[in-house]
Amino acid sequence: MRAPARLVTVATLVALAGCGVSTGGAPEAIAPSDVPYGLLSSAPTSTAPSPVPPLGDRPRVYLLTPDDVVVPTGRDVAEGDLRTRLDDLLAQLAAGPTSGERDGELTTALAPGVGLAVAAVDGDTVTIDLTGPGEVPSGLQSRLAVAQIVLTATSLPEVEAVLLTRDGDPLEAPLPSGELSADPLEAADYDPLLVSPPS
Repeated sequence: MRAPARLVTVATLVALAGCGVSTGGAPEAIAPSDVPYGLLSSAPTSTAPSPVPPLGDRPRVYLLTPDDVVVPTGRDVAEGDLRTRLDDLLAQLAAGPTSGERDGELTTALAPGVGLAVAAVDGDTVTIDLTGPGEVPSGLQSRLAVAQIVLTATSLPEVEAVLLTRDGDPLEAPLPSGELSADPLEAADYDPLLVSPPS
């Protein structure tokens, strides 16, 4: 009984060996005109969306679209310690949109003439003092203005939270909901304003 089974196995192996592909000699070049359309074009490369925003690690000033959505714009800041760089960035925020940004219809909720300065640095929390002749914005504009300040300051990697003062006095700041908070403010508090206008 074992012999016929062995013969079947050998016969099968011989048959399979006969199905091999002949090497046929050296490869021959094919003229590009004989290649079917599309086979010579490079394969499309698909890249997964990057979690890093297009601005990379650049510091950002946050401005407003015509629909009151808060958006980042990359800025260059002076070299130096955190206070120096943050003061420079806040001065750019207080100055408002550049001419190119205004051409792109970006605006600001900060009052003309407002001053923003670093009053203190305590670990990863900074205190920013608002000064100037203008009135502090109220209502919707106050929420947008605070969002601009907090998001701009926290675009520097060393800054996690922001406290606000007005001429040295502690300031309760509005959250997107309109609720006032005396706690340190973080970027995540204002994330809703990055995708839709305040309700």
